[in-house]
Amino acid sequence: MSWESPTGYEDPDGAWVLEPYAYDDNEATYASADSIPLCTWPPLILTISAIQCNRIRILLTWGGLNMDTVQVAVRRDGSWVVLYSGAPWTGWQEFSFTQGSVDAMRIAPHASDALNSLCVFEADFWMVAPPAVVGYYFGDGLVTIQT
Repeated sequence: MSWESPTGYEDPDGAWVLEPYAYDDNEATYASADSIPLCTWPPLILTISAIQCNRIRILLTWGGLNMDTVQVAVRRDGSWVVLYSGAPWTGWQEFSFTQGSVDAMRIAPHASDALNSLCVFEADFWMVAPPAVVGYYFGDGLVTIQT
């Protein structure tokens, strides 16, 4: 069991900048998005090859007077599951959920007006168990195939 960093991201609307900084294992760098001119802006989706997972953690901060909501979700067993929808926070926050196959987390901020920002410094997935390993015998040796 261990914390695993995302390995990629999705930002189809280009609302975020420096997305890989959200998972570079450096708490001094960050991905960010500003609410100018939007109050609700597209989410940052952080991806990983599917793992068995039952919690995530996110290190973020926010700026502006009217950032009112951050929604956090994971894609578990192929469906999005909302873990949190509430006030933004500063620092690390962990979110637990029923274990399943997880391949993404989604961070979606909302503000009641413009001139707000959200900075995601780090995000991690908790890998409950390593992927299953299946062994096959071929002749006199063992070949291991990871699935």
